[in-house]
This record gives sequence, C-alpha cells and structure tokens, in this order.
Amino acid sequence: MICPRCQSANLDEHRYCSQCGARLLVREGPLGGSLREQLHHGLALLVEGEWSLARTQLQRCLALDPTHGASLLYLGLIECLEGAPRRARERLEKAVQLDPELVNAWLLRGLMAESEEDFAEAARCYGEAVRQKSEAQLAHERLAFLSLRRGDREEAMPHLWAWVEGQKDETAPLLHLSAALEEMGRDEEAGRVLDRALALEPEAPALHRRRGRLCRRLGLRQEAADHFRAALAAEPADTDTRVEYGLTLSALGDVDGAIAAFEQAVAREPDHALAHYELGLLYFTEKGDLDRALRELELALALNPEDATARMIYQELLIERGEA
Repeated sequence: MICPRCQSANLDEHRYCSQCGARLLVREGPLGGSLREQLHHGLALLVEGEWSLARTQLQRCLALDPTHGASLLYLGLIECLEGAPRRARERLEKAVQLDPELVNAWLLRGLMAESEEDFAEAARCYGEAVRQKSEAQLAHERLAFLSLRRGDREEAMPHLWAWVEGQKDETAPLLHLSAALEEMGRDEEAGRVLDRALALEPEAPALHRRRGRLCRRLGLRQEAADHFRAALAAEPADTDTRVEYGLTLSALGDVDGAIAAFEQAVAREPDHALAHYELGLLYFTEKGDLDRALRELELALALNPEDATARMIYQELLIERGEA
C-alpha cells in the first residue's frame, strides 16, 4: 500500500505508514476527508498502477470541486497511459485553463505534441512550463533538443546551460552541452564542460575518449595521450581508441610507444587499415625498415584500395627499392 502522505511503500496488511505514521487508505468504498486527502489517495492508486480505481477517486475529487486542475491533470495522465490521446488533451487543456501554473500539465502536453511530431506546439508548451517555473528541467531539456533538431545551437544554449545547472550531479546534460559547443567551434569551452563531467565520473572511458580527441584538436598532445591511456585502462579492447593513442604518441615523438600501440591494434583487429598504414609510415620514416614498411602498406591498400596517400607512398617505396 502506498502512503497518501509521503508516498512510501507499506505492506498491504498495515493500517499506518511505517515512515510517517499516517493512516493508510483502504480502496473499498467512497473515501471521506478533505479534497487534498482524496487527491493523495488517487495518486497512491495511480502509482500502484490501479488506473481504474485512481480514475474513480479523481472523479470524486472533481465532484467536490469541478475546477480542481490537479485532478484533471492526473486524469489526463491516465487517459494518456491508456492510449486515449484525444481525451488526454481535453483533460490537460481544461486543467491549464483552470490553473495555468500546473507545470506538469504543460510538460505532458508538450511530450504528447512532440511524440506526434507537432514540434511547434511542443515548444510552445515547454516554453509555457519554463515561464511558470524557470527551473523546470525537463522543459529545458526538451527545448534544447528541439532547437538542436532545427540546427539552432545558439537558441539551444540557454536551455542546455539551465539543464546543466539544474542537474549538477549528472553527466548527460554536460555531454550534450559539450557536443553543441564543439559543433559551434567553441572547443575550449567544450573542454571545460567535459572536465566537469570527468570530475563526476573520473573513470568513464567515453568521457576520456571525447576529452582526448578534443585535446588533440587543440594541440594538447600530452593531455590527449593521458586521456586515451585512461580510456584504454577501462576498455583495453577498444581498437579505435588505441589507434588514436598511437597517433598521439607519434605526434609526441614517442616512436616506440606509437608502434607498440598500432601493433596491439592490428593484433586485436587485423583488418584495421589505418593502423597498418601508420605502421608502414613509421617503419620507413623512423626505423628505416623498408621491407616491413612495404608489407604494412600492402595490407593497408588491400583493406582500403582507395587510399591515394597510402598508394603514393607505397609506389615511392617500390622506387626506393628499385622495383617500380
């Protein structure tokens, strides 16, 4: 049994809540008490999945007060759950007419409109939810996604920031914000946002991969290598990250480390054309091993015949060996 006051779960045979001491409400027969108590009972039934009983109880609330917006909101939710969108919209529209400050009614209307691909109506409803309650996180999240869907990253920014600040302990809004900043070319800001995400999940390989790629783009090679190394510590079988790690070590001048990374990559994934290409390049330019370089470039070209750069270098090496 769900407590109508604190919403905690109790055994069905209990008469009083084990958490707050409130009397637990039975389901049989009409319930007396205040409108608030009757609404709590309806919500308890709704939480338990007793939609039919919850509807009956909420209708009793409306019998007491036909202008009770919250009862209409939850009746609309039941209609939505039961697959009756037209009736749900009617309930929700009436609810916000009676009580425009019902943020959850605006949110539910927005979610329904978005599911039906009426994005303009969804944005209007989410916007109204934010107007009524500036910290309405779900509304900010959905408004951000609708703006990004249209390709309007500038419009999405305030909603992404509001989502981030409203859920400071969550990485998801930080990831979406950093991605939008990267797409706008604001890489340094994106990096700071990713650092906040890493402070929350310091061992998350996906975060280290993204931060490593961003560091590479910013020319921060040592930091990039550190992030790729951290990602590989968590997911050693990630071949693409291992190749990126090798590329970073090569740029740092750590030839042996780069070769080791590429060798490990092709050991795990023999068909990785880029790893073979990079090995061929390093064996020729840094180790002077022409035969090994040719073998690696042959493998790279067999896997990716359209790689014009690899083919050009391969031809040059054949000339070097006197075979062209």
